[in-house]
Amino acid sequence: MNPFSAVYFMKENIKRQVLLIFMFVLTFAIYMAGLYISNVESMFKISLERDKNTAFVSSLASDKNNEDFAKAVEMLENDKRITLLHQGLRNEICTTAVMDFKNVYTQYSFHSKEDFETYCRFTGIKIQTKNKNKDIGNGSVIMSSLQADNRGMEPGDRLVEEGDEYTDQEYTLDAVTDEDGYGIYYISSTDSASCLLLNNSMSDKDFKELLAGLETEYKVSARGYDYYKNRINEQLGSFNYIYFFIIILLSVIMAVTINAAFAGLYQHRHGEFALYKAIGISMKKIRLKILSEVLVIDIAGILSGVCIITAGIYLFNSLYLIPHGLKLFYYNNMSITGMVISNLIILIPVTILQGRKLVKADICNY
Repeated sequence: MNPFSAVYFMKENIKRQVLLIFMFVLTFAIYMAGLYISNVESMFKISLERDKNTAFVSSLASDKNNEDFAKAVEMLENDKRITLLHQGLRNEICTTAVMDFKNVYTQYSFHSKEDFETYCRFTGIKIQTKNKNKDIGNGSVIMSSLQADNRGMEPGDRLVEEGDEYTDQEYTLDAVTDEDGYGIYYISSTDSASCLLLNNSMSDKDFKELLAGLETEYKVSARGYDYYKNRINEQLGSFNYIYFFIIILLSVIMAVTINAAFAGLYQHRHGEFALYKAIGISMKKIRLKILSEVLVIDIAGILSGVCIITAGIYLFNSLYLIPHGLKLFYYNNMSITGMVISNLIILIPVTILQGRKLVKADICNY
C-alpha cells in the first residue's frame, strides 16, 4: 500500500482515527435535530400529498342563506370531470405531535359510507381493521392506524372530546385505515355549506383555474393544494429558522472541537511533512494528502453515523413512537441540508488551518 495514501495512515493510527470518526458521528445530533423539528411539517405533507387532487369548497359569511353556494354546487355537479362529495358539520379533534403539542389535521365529514368509499378509492386509502360489532354508518369515525394509536383508541371505542376539541355528535371508532400519516373521517347525516371536490380527469392547471373561477363568480371559498401548502409554510416556516440557528451554533462548536483534535493529531507529524517537502513532493500534493485524510475520516464518520442513526430510529419507532401514534422519519431535505452545511463549516477550517501549518514545516528544524 502506498505510504502516502490516506488509508495507509488510518491503518497505522487506528486508535486516533476511531476517536476522530466518533467525533464526526456526533455531528449526527444536527441530523436528528432536523428530523425532530421538521416532524410536524413532514406529517402535514403526507396529508397534503394524499389530497393533492382534491379541493374543499365552502360558503362565505357574506353568502346569505347559502344561495351562491347552492348555485356553485349545481354547476359543479354537472361537471363530469370532477366528483362532488357533500360534507357534514365540521369536527375538530387534535393529534399530539412528537414535540408534545397539539395539531389539527384535515378532517372530512362524509354523508354516507358510500361517499367515504368513493374518497378512499380516489386516494388509495384502504381499510385495515373494522369494528366487529358495527358497520360503518352514521355516527362512525374512521382513523388512520397512527391516529388511532395517538388517540389510544381501538375499533369499538367511543370518541371523547378533550380540551378545546369538539364534535357535532357522538362517534364510535368503526374502522382503521392503512395510510402512513394522520387521518380522521366522520360519517354524519348533518349538513353544512361545504363540499369536497375530487379531480377525476382535469389537468392541474385546469383544476386551479376552476377553483379560481369559483371564488370569482360565487361567494365561496375554494381551497386546494396550493392554499394548504402555503398555509403550512406560513405557520411552520419559523421552525426552519430555529433549526438553521441550531445548525450554525452546533457546527461552530464541533468545528472548534474537531479542529483541536486534528491539531493534536498533526502536531507530531510536522517532521513527516517536512520530509515530504524536502524530497520534492509539491505543496499541492501535501495539501491533497491532508484533504484526503480528513475526507476519509469524515466519510467513515458519516457511514458509521448513518448506520447508527438508522438503527436507532428504527428501534425508537418500533418500540415506543409508533405504538404511541408517533413517528420519526429517516430523512428529510432539511436534515440533509443541515448535515451538508455542518460538514462544510467543520471541514473547511480543518483543511485550511492544518494544511497551512504543515506545508510550512521545514526539515532544518528537525
